[in-house]
Amino acid sequence: MEILSRFLWISLWVFSLVQTPEIADPQLRHQLDSLKKEDKLSDWIYTRIDYSNLNRRKYLTFLMNSEKEAWRKASATDEKEAWLMLLSNQGYNQLFSGNVLASINSYEQAYNFWSEHNLNIDITDYVLKPWANDYTRLGDYERALFIQQKILDFSVREKDRLLAASTYNNMAISYRSLGNQKKAMECIQLGFAQAGQDAHLKILLGNTQADIYKDLGQLKAAEEVIGKNILVQRKLAQDLQTAYWLLSSYITAGDVQFAKGQYQQAQNYYILAVQINEQYYKGNRLREQAYILTQIGKIRLKQGFAAEAIGHFNNTLNTLGVLDEKLLLNRNKIYGDNRLVDVFYQKALASLDLGKEEQALENIRLSLFAADQIRLELADVKTRQRFQAESRNMAEKAIAIAFDLLQRSSKQQYAEIITDIIEKAKARSLLDDIRRNQQQLTLQTKDTLFSVKQSLERAIAYNESQLLREPEEISSLTKHNAELQFKLEAVEKKLRDKYPAMKASTLNEEGVAELFRKLPAGQQLIEFFIGSDDLYAIELSRQGVKHIRRVRNASLIRQGISDFVNRYYQHGPAAMTNNPKAYFKSSYNLYELLLGSFHIRKNDRLIIIPDEVLGYLSFDGLVTNNRYTAAISGWPFLIKKASIAYAFSIRTLLQQSDQNDPSAQGFSGLFITHQHKGKQSIPAVAKEAAALKNLISGDFLMDAKATAEQFFQSFEQSSVLHISTHSYLSGIQQEPTLAFEDKPVFLFELSARKSAPDLVVLSACRTADGMMAEGEGIISLSRGFAAIGTKGTIAGLWNVNDQAAATITSESYKNLIKGQSVSEALHHSKLSWLSGGRNAEQEYLPYYWDALIYMGHDQRIALKAAILWQDWIIPSGIVILVLLAIFLALKRWRPRAVR
Repeated sequence: MEILSRFLWISLWVFSLVQTPEIADPQLRHQLDSLKKEDKLSDWIYTRIDYSNLNRRKYLTFLMNSEKEAWRKASATDEKEAWLMLLSNQGYNQLFSGNVLASINSYEQAYNFWSEHNLNIDITDYVLKPWANDYTRLGDYERALFIQQKILDFSVREKDRLLAASTYNNMAISYRSLGNQKKAMECIQLGFAQAGQDAHLKILLGNTQADIYKDLGQLKAAEEVIGKNILVQRKLAQDLQTAYWLLSSYITAGDVQFAKGQYQQAQNYYILAVQINEQYYKGNRLREQAYILTQIGKIRLKQGFAAEAIGHFNNTLNTLGVLDEKLLLNRNKIYGDNRLVDVFYQKALASLDLGKEEQALENIRLSLFAADQIRLELADVKTRQRFQAESRNMAEKAIAIAFDLLQRSSKQQYAEIITDIIEKAKARSLLDDIRRNQQQLTLQTKDTLFSVKQSLERAIAYNESQLLREPEEISSLTKHNAELQFKLEAVEKKLRDKYPAMKASTLNEEGVAELFRKLPAGQQLIEFFIGSDDLYAIELSRQGVKHIRRVRNASLIRQGISDFVNRYYQHGPAAMTNNPKAYFKSSYNLYELLLGSFHIRKNDRLIIIPDEVLGYLSFDGLVTNNRYTAAISGWPFLIKKASIAYAFSIRTLLQQSDQNDPSAQGFSGLFITHQHKGKQSIPAVAKEAAALKNLISGDFLMDAKATAEQFFQSFEQSSVLHISTHSYLSGIQQEPTLAFEDKPVFLFELSARKSAPDLVVLSACRTADGMMAEGEGIISLSRGFAAIGTKGTIAGLWNVNDQAAATITSESYKNLIKGQSVSEALHHSKLSWLSGGRNAEQEYLPYYWDALIYMGHDQRIALKAAILWQDWIIPSGIVILVLLAIFLALKRWRPRAVR
């Protein structure tokens, strides 16, 4: 314990080395002033670099101030090369001091500077490699792999086997972090093949290989590999480079022993790593230091010493610089780093062991806050979605703690905390997209960056559509798209830096109480969260949270909902029509499970915010009591009790309500009356178009005129866009797709639009369907339209019955013209179907009338009614009669001519 105590003291001492604002060395200042007078910019830069490297953390501010203190920009080639080295060193020293995000920014500036000035200098080792490693530390493994692939391509061209080996090692780390251990191990084997007899590279590859074995649960193999690695390294002469490898090996060895449950051996290895850090780096390898502190804290927690574990976790926070001079947490200092995400969560677990639930709850929320800071830096949508999914377990833990506190205390604050956590655990990528598009429309002037962004987005969408149409071109198109995505991310980062408002709205979100005040008047919301263990349902309104329900065995619930949807909706009406009583019973049980504890009154207006598999379910058709009757038209469907709309989250709902685009006006409809290249006619679509022409004034584009290009044009020019065509899911990723006369339009092509309709009506199959993204929801066409500015969408959850869809949509438009809101219009049109005379009793089953749902901000739409020739008969007749009467009167009273 004496070594451990000394270790903790070192950690505190490291924190005390706060960054000094400037250098007090008069000799250095004189040297810099002299170089400035002589206009020797290159020497001036290198002098600052050399001095800052004497103590990277202490003199970091001095190095970062170099650009501000430089008297002019670099002009000569040698000056530009020096400036590039300055940016590279800034990146390294930022990382050395523990700030990954700042390090990434510096390396990105270095790369952009190199590209802009077309410098003939290899940047592999001091820009690209550390830059990719930073992305790995941040958790953006996709971008790390992109850069690593560029390095690998370079090494192949230059026939640099050692560079290839080290790159394969780094790629293995990225794949391992993504959970693709098979691909990671393949990279390790390729790395060993390139490394040959190079002892240093074999050490690096061995360290990573041991980590992979550990992740695979092959602990004996991991122990053997890392043990041999350490024996080899102990025989080497130690320097700053080899010492770091040995430090990493000790950490890996500690991790392996920790996984085996050999906590004392693990701690011994961690302390050896600390000694290396102290001896060679004066304790200034802060991220490694922080990781070791956290791991030792985990060991003490496993051993039942929770209070001592918290002490270690506090030292981690201290090391990472988020505590103030009184060693109290400064929330404003929390930044995006996986080390912070982990240590806050571990501190929460320790607090739970001590029975301090409020402290545990607060620490998990801090962990989620740090994770959110990382997510804001991730440009790729799929990466953000993956990161969101990884935070779900922490969110569920926090919800469970808050729920227990709520039950014991009945304090409203815990209900609000639960709501806040659930809100931040769903549809965050969608919310980001909506906000970015709104800010872009607000800020877009003549800034060419916006044009570049749109061009790149469209190029990416085109390539992705080509991939779905021509999968044999996957290699070249995927590589080209990766390049375009990389450029797009750089442009988006420039825009965020140039227009802080594009990021500020996400960083400074309003509290839950403020959200409640903004909710629609007279409406209740029911929001769901399905975790690994439990399902939560919250009933709330403008007045706040009314009720929260927890249902155990979430996995069984999830499976039950999935089975219900698949059996009764996804494979046609047969299961429902063949055994309506079984459907009735299953539907009622599902209603009781999800909504039974809520007091839903006659004529209530509900907004349902589903989660995960619940997004495939329409609630209108659920049965509200168990009194079965053979007369299906008399069944107690929920729609007969309440009007229902849907939303992705509270924040997306409110964000959609804020959107306003006066430039888009009128109605446009695109109708495809056939599918399968014209071989199969869809008479109901033609009937639907004819019915709408008799109702609405606007543009009606049939078949040959309903092209993909016309779709995008109508999208930007119409306030209401009606699409009646075939829809399906494409490719491995089940990409939502709309079929038009000339070619399909994929979900990812719905981007970079100048404006969007207030309402999109998708009178097509499965337009609210798509692949499930954990923590984000269903990636559907409905979601895609919301992301680029549409206030609301009527879309289908399953293969709609053509006749029912045509009847219900035309009835909905009649109701819109009468002044009803969109959700009211759809609600009454469904009720009209249920109250009308049907050909068969089975047509009252929900499969036929319940596929279409409204998702988004409820709104009233101004539509011009069609003016038909029948409408002119009586007015025209009256006008003619009046004119004839006037003519006759004038003729009668006209004075006679004098003869």
